[in-house]
Amino acid sequence: MQFEHPELLYALFLLIIPILVHLFKLRRFQKEDFTNVKFLKRVVQQTRKNSQLKKFLVLFSRLSLLGFLILAFAKPYFPAKSETSTKDLIIYLDNSYSLQLKKQGDELLEIARNELLENIDATYEYSLITNDAVHYQKSGDELREVLQQIKYSSRQLDLKSVLLKSQQLRKIDSSNLVLISDFQESFLGQTELDISDYNISSIKLTPESTQNLQIDSLYLLNSNAGILEFEVLLSGSSLKEGRIISMYDGDQLLSRKTIDANNTDAKTIFSIPSQSISNGRVVIDDEGLEYDDIVYFSISEQTPINVLAISEGDSNFLQRLYTKPEFNLKISQPNGVEYNDIQQASLIILNEVSRLSDANLNNIRQRSIKGSSVLFIPNSKNRNELIRFSEKFQLGFKPEWIEGDKLITTINFDHPLLENVFQKRIQNFEYPRVAGYFSNISGNSILDFQSNDPFLLSNSNTYIFTAPLNEQISNFQNSPLIVPVLYQIGLQSLPPAQLYYQTSKVEEKSIPARIEEDHVLHLTRDKLDFIPQQQRFADRVSIKVGTEELNAGNYRIESRDKTFANLSFNAPRNESELEYLDPEIFSFQNHESIAEYFSEVKAGNESSSLWKWFIIFALIFLAIEMLLLKLLK
Repeated sequence: MQFEHPELLYALFLLIIPILVHLFKLRRFQKEDFTNVKFLKRVVQQTRKNSQLKKFLVLFSRLSLLGFLILAFAKPYFPAKSETSTKDLIIYLDNSYSLQLKKQGDELLEIARNELLENIDATYEYSLITNDAVHYQKSGDELREVLQQIKYSSRQLDLKSVLLKSQQLRKIDSSNLVLISDFQESFLGQTELDISDYNISSIKLTPESTQNLQIDSLYLLNSNAGILEFEVLLSGSSLKEGRIISMYDGDQLLSRKTIDANNTDAKTIFSIPSQSISNGRVVIDDEGLEYDDIVYFSISEQTPINVLAISEGDSNFLQRLYTKPEFNLKISQPNGVEYNDIQQASLIILNEVSRLSDANLNNIRQRSIKGSSVLFIPNSKNRNELIRFSEKFQLGFKPEWIEGDKLITTINFDHPLLENVFQKRIQNFEYPRVAGYFSNISGNSILDFQSNDPFLLSNSNTYIFTAPLNEQISNFQNSPLIVPVLYQIGLQSLPPAQLYYQTSKVEEKSIPARIEEDHVLHLTRDKLDFIPQQQRFADRVSIKVGTEELNAGNYRIESRDKTFANLSFNAPRNESELEYLDPEIFSFQNHESIAEYFSEVKAGNESSSLWKWFIIFALIFLAIEMLLLKLLK
């Protein structure tokens, strides 16, 4: 038994007062002489015994009366049996896309929201954690407003992240955490956790059906001959056959097909006339998750990449590779380079130049600092020009020419230049050869000789061959490797926009735009308008998106009401895997529903108050005292 006001128990010392009053005789007996002393003595003894019994009974009743009154004002109670409390409760509400699945016709997130709204107490304070926000110490009314504003998020926290966030919110005397989720396998994470210090309860949200057909990805297979060919990859399964998949540009229907949705993996191809598509989307008719039934994409008009080749050697291979419409190639002699050509070029190639003027080399260096790519192909007869190039670009190497045949045997498939270029990693291929090369050159290797010396390396946006590419020194021009290598160097000097990007992934994108000094690019969609991080170059602006979570959809890159590009974003498909955990593996206190959890906790938190009983006992002893004083003589 405990007391709400234990300080009042000091009043029990007042019980000594009636004891003292009864112990000391406040009234003395008077002696009277009678004739028959023997008779009177017996009567006096009997009267004194009755008076003494009455005295002790009255004393006991008064002490009990006062004692029960004091205890009643101290408010005794038996403490709650449950250690969990809804006061200062921390709630994790999973708002990932997998909660779009339904139960009894309602989405799981909507069911969880409604049950929380019905059970939270306005007099308590709560903290709420979602996948994209943290709300600290909200009253019941404030939490209701927050719950009504919660939307789906493409981000998914794992258990470790939830515990770290809850640890920041916990008070010293409160560690209660309730997890409301469907508990996908990704929630477990990769790290073993010690949850012994947490009082955790779990409520698993279970859908009626996990049947779901999703659009995994979209690829542009071919854009030649006036035709755009798209490949759509699907996965999962559906309860119905003959699902319809459609392609739109805004409200315009571009193509529609019927597919067999019984296969776990399927694909289909759309062929449409070549055109720019600013608000493209592919939609499938499915009754499972909604977010993965649509893929947004966009295709902007292709802007040719300006390539300036300053060449003294054979440049025919450059003319065959950098062709229109992807590239706009201009070839100049070292003594005929124009300043404007350097300033407009996204890729500058120095092909076996024996001597370049200091002014042009400085201009190329400044252009490189502003973001343009530079490719250096050395002249075997002029080592000093390579040294000048190294010093100007602060590469820090002193090359030495080495005669002798060498085979190019190693491809660095993990280099950003070649990433996702080859369908498989080739080990044995027709090795190109060189008759000599420059050694003592360091950087991020792309192609290597059999001696592990680099043949092609990179340093930031600068690429260097260590040997000339003319046919007298090398047969690399006839190798299949030259096409993907030089083509990728050209493409990455001004990367084209992809069909779409992921909403939760931070990426940089180059927008071919020339804007005034006091203008910036805006990312807009419907009523949304915000300014992404950006860096201005001479012929483009590099923007960084993904630092703030975006909703899936088609966006415009604008400045002063002029649209420069269209970008599309889609949520990652991790939530579509629908593989679930059993919360019992964590040894949590599991509950069937939110209503059941709050009901059990509320019942366990109700303490047994006893002050009314003590008032009743005090009244009983008051009545006993009154009866004793009235009936006992």
